[in-house]
Amino acid sequence: MTEEQDNKNQSGLKNSERLAWLGFMLFFVIILAIYIARATGLEQDVTEAQRELYQTQVQLQEYTRHEIPRPVELGLTNAHIQDLQRRGMARAEERLRADLMEHPELIPHEAEGDEGFAFRPDGIHVLNHRWVLANFEGDDAHGQVLLGYEVVHGNVMWEVIDSTLAY
Repeated sequence: MTEEQDNKNQSGLKNSERLAWLGFMLFFVIILAIYIARATGLEQDVTEAQRELYQTQVQLQEYTRHEIPRPVELGLTNAHIQDLQRRGMARAEERLRADLMEHPELIPHEAEGDEGFAFRPDGIHVLNHRWVLANFEGDDAHGQVLLGYEVVHGNVMWEVIDSTLAY
């Protein structure tokens, strides 16, 4: 009987070892199935995110299809103001406007009325340290003139670059 008991014990161990290995393998198969299912879900999430990103990029492209101009800085910089002060002109923008108002002969057009053309005080724009854009008007017409200027010893020397007239 001892041999029979030993055989039963050994076959019992073999069966219990087999059951343990089978349980262990079943556990790994279940874990593997969970990871595969999670990977598939994550893959779908990534695909959905890529689709949404593409749609957003298309919308952004539609919004920015036309170039959006950046605003241009107009006027005198601090360096230009200091340069004009060295040339004898304090409060440069005010002085340029006032000087231009005193020179309506710079308007290169003949007015049909008796009064002629005159610069509009609110229509004089100092573009930078070299140019001024000025609006002028008369009885039946109005326009703009682009002027170049240079300051020498506090005096302004004007040059007409271009102009336009509208009726």
